[in-house]
Amino acid sequence: MFSSSLPSVVAQAMLASRATAPFVPTWQPFNLQRKQYSQQYTHVYSKRLLSLAPVAKARAKGSCGDAVDVDRIIELSEGMRSIATGTIVKEMSKRKEVVGDFSEEQQSKVDDQAKDGRGVFQTISSDSDKLVLEDDSGRVILNLTGLGVKDKVGDSLKLCELATGIVASVVGSVMSTGEMEVEGIFLASLEAKDVPGVVEEEAAGVTKAKVGDVQSNLDPCVLLVSGLEMGKEGSETLPLQLLTDYISGASVEAEEEQLLGEGSGAHLCRVLLCGGNVRAVKDTEDVKSAAEPVKQLDDFLCQLCANLPVDLIPGASDPTNAMMPQASIHPCLLPNALTYSTLNTTPNPYSSRIGGVRFLGTSGQPIEDMRKYTAAVDASSMDVDGEGAVAEAVAPSEMDVLERTLRSRHLAPTGPDSLPCYPFVDSDPFVIENADLPHVYFAGECESFETKVVEGVRLVCLPSFDKTQEVVKLNLVTREVEVLSFAL
Repeated sequence: MFSSSLPSVVAQAMLASRATAPFVPTWQPFNLQRKQYSQQYTHVYSKRLLSLAPVAKARAKGSCGDAVDVDRIIELSEGMRSIATGTIVKEMSKRKEVVGDFSEEQQSKVDDQAKDGRGVFQTISSDSDKLVLEDDSGRVILNLTGLGVKDKVGDSLKLCELATGIVASVVGSVMSTGEMEVEGIFLASLEAKDVPGVVEEEAAGVTKAKVGDVQSNLDPCVLLVSGLEMGKEGSETLPLQLLTDYISGASVEAEEEQLLGEGSGAHLCRVLLCGGNVRAVKDTEDVKSAAEPVKQLDDFLCQLCANLPVDLIPGASDPTNAMMPQASIHPCLLPNALTYSTLNTTPNPYSSRIGGVRFLGTSGQPIEDMRKYTAAVDASSMDVDGEGAVAEAVAPSEMDVLERTLRSRHLAPTGPDSLPCYPFVDSDPFVIENADLPHVYFAGECESFETKVVEGVRLVCLPSFDKTQEVVKLNLVTREVEVLSFAL
């Protein structure tokens, strides 16, 4: 499928060294050593609440010190201004509860709800949804009608922005109806001062590319690629070949200034393949047809790994378990690529330090799932024709949801409610602890490229290469990002 993409003999002779950066894998918490499925999911929610409640509660008490902090929801008293902390449960009128068998056809219909006739991502969030705050002692219905009417208290959140599984501290008073009239909602969130600095000794080990004694002016960069969709029928192969040539350095002539320039790829010190590496395989396919995409991936990885380190992160369509965290792709599927020491097969979520910079992210499943159950604009506030006609809620952007998960301090808030997750007992590894706050936080397999900086954290939505022919280059020194297009 691919032609040789190694640099010419002259180029190899001139290219003394590619940019390098110290690498420390930190994804071990997402590697399941022993799998047992007899336990209940209540342990996950309990551990999540135990981890995030102190942070959310501290924020609420700092802003509403006169409110009474109750340890358990059952201790709430009518008429008393209180701070209650628990897990959000969103009761959605449009969500169909399934009892009994759930066929593939039914699942397909549920998934199709996410797209309207124009192919636009849709949500089942509506103005009739209700929020409940829950802990191990009980639950209380949240009345948000007064939220934002008074002076702003807590995070600027609406009903449509919250989803089941988010831990929050709620400030308000219980009414005679038994509902809690909410003044403000506080997530665990973060501030710039919470984000640890880069690991200096690792950052000092970063080196630039060289040709002879001449050093490149370009900072070392990491290339983030998602949605290759190997083996997909009708996909263009030339953009992928151009990407391979760029990484290897075969796309430029063997001139010193070109090898050290933008077009050479010599300043790339690592490639992250962030999900969607092969196309989805149908159950009805024969073995040979199903194996072909993985074989193409194996060949592609050989070309990359001959040039620089590659981290292979599985996604929704890749040959591994569907439940989060996803295990790394098994070595037996990549017999040729794994002869290279430069290949790391990693779990999803992904976590590492590259040149002292902390990377954290997923292949996009938590973001896609949360978009189904939240909205960008509350449907109750939308009046499209001026005569009271209410429009359908609009799904939030992938960047909005990515930021929301960061501020919720959780990689996959909707798991295990709607996102399949392993039933952990001793901890919830998806919680983003203070020490684990990243410098770069990404999501793969997105519809389009987006980026922003939130409290010192660089957020990146990685576009599908198969759909956009785009990849993202991140500067390890400045943490600035650049989109590279290989479209014809």
